[in-house]
Amino acid sequence: MCDCPQKQHDKTIEKIGPETVTLFSKCPTPYRPGKDNLEHTISNEFDQMPIDSVQSSNSTVYDSTKTFSIDTQSSSESSRIYKFVCPTKYDYSEESFKLSSVCLETNRIKKTVEEELDIEYTLAIIKPEAVIYRKEIENQIYEEGFEICQTRWLQLTPEQVAEFYNNRFGELNFPNLVAYMSSGSIIVFVLAKQNAVKEWKRIIGPTTVTEARLYFPDSIRARYGRKGDNLKNAIHGSYNREQAEKEIHFFFPRFITEPILRDEMAEDFLWETINPVLVEGLVMCCKQKPSDPILWLAHWLILNNPNKPKLPEDLALIPT
Repeated sequence: MCDCPQKQHDKTIEKIGPETVTLFSKCPTPYRPGKDNLEHTISNEFDQMPIDSVQSSNSTVYDSTKTFSIDTQSSSESSRIYKFVCPTKYDYSEESFKLSSVCLETNRIKKTVEEELDIEYTLAIIKPEAVIYRKEIENQIYEEGFEICQTRWLQLTPEQVAEFYNNRFGELNFPNLVAYMSSGSIIVFVLAKQNAVKEWKRIIGPTTVTEARLYFPDSIRARYGRKGDNLKNAIHGSYNREQAEKEIHFFFPRFITEPILRDEMAEDFLWETINPVLVEGLVMCCKQKPSDPILWLAHWLILNNPNKPKLPEDLALIPT
């Protein structure tokens, strides 16, 4: 039934079959979702639960257990309100939200793990005039959360400086740069950290010492650079990730720029890659019982390196 005016003689609901009863009849008035409320009276003899669903085309409900008729006079004693819910405004259960929250939590954990694995490397050079401040600079590097993977103290020749700064060839101050960088000793570091290139550029400050002292007074160039001389700005830092990799291989050709393994990752790497070969070598060493087991094991590992092709013993021992 609906709240539209009905004829007085429609007191009972028509029986469709011996096991079914029509509770609602189709209303000729067009239904407005979310606005029309249907008030319907039911006899106290039947405790019927409220129905919240989309109105069907037939607007009938079938009950296979009981057959009954409703009298309008007796049904006036109790009343129930039936609200039809628009499918687009359906309120989903809490379980759906829990599932989505679990998915979001999983994605967040996955993103965090990926960030932890994304370790960058960058190159840092202490220039000749700032070598006397090397201890202070190293302390600041550790305080900022960097790890020093490689260190080298050397003096470059003019040819090496020109090769290292080949991207600046043709600039007016290029000869002065070559002469300055080859005038004394320098200290080269390979630094590792998440977003190492960006973080190191932030710590060293702008290239111009005057600008660094004005806007970034706590930066390395502001503290140890020579004011008025942009070449003597105390420190060098890679501009981007590609340049950092190129500069690292210039000073450390055998350095592999891979993420630093820690905790469970390091343990898994040892069990999967290192331990099988090492255990095999130790077993062979116990069987052979050489006079110098350390030298024998080193010799055996060179010959049985799984990352290199199998070569005759004479060729395998030749340094490359």
